[in-house]
Amino acid sequence: METIEEEEQVEIRLMDDLDYEDATKFMLELCEIAGSKFDEERWENAFSRRVSNPDRYCCFIARRGDKPVGMLFAETNGEIGQITNLYVIPEERYSEIVGPMRIPMKEKGLADTMMETAFDFLREHGCKEAWINLKKGVKPAEIVYSRFGFVEKFTVLSKKL
Repeated sequence: METIEEEEQVEIRLMDDLDYEDATKFMLELCEIAGSKFDEERWENAFSRRVSNPDRYCCFIARRGDKPVGMLFAETNGEIGQITNLYVIPEERYSEIVGPMRIPMKEKGLADTMMETAFDFLREHGCKEAWINLKKGVKPAEIVYSRFGFVEKFTVLSKKL
């Protein structure tokens, strides 16, 4: 007789210094997806600042057992909250591309759960609005954020010097 293995539940918790290595791997993936250069010193300083200041920043890591499967950072600034660095490993994403279509893999994906966790944190800290800075053309992120009703509010122009 075949036994069916139960899938371990995903736990989303606050990051601490011990999560630095896993978060760094995810940040490297995000930089690759966005076509951005990874600055290790800048990342290390930002990570330390965020993890050590839980009243303003909230850094979440998602794990399935011992395996890190996602991360998300949220930051408060008065009534405005900002969500950054959402990353979910491919196996945990909401959908997969099959030919010209996106096929839902599960009813609710990990990115959705992490976003809702971030919204709760921002509301608890008095935020009335959430912002996300998104590089144009990062389709997986655009899909997630549009599902939550985010719309373009500003256009930021950039020039390399």
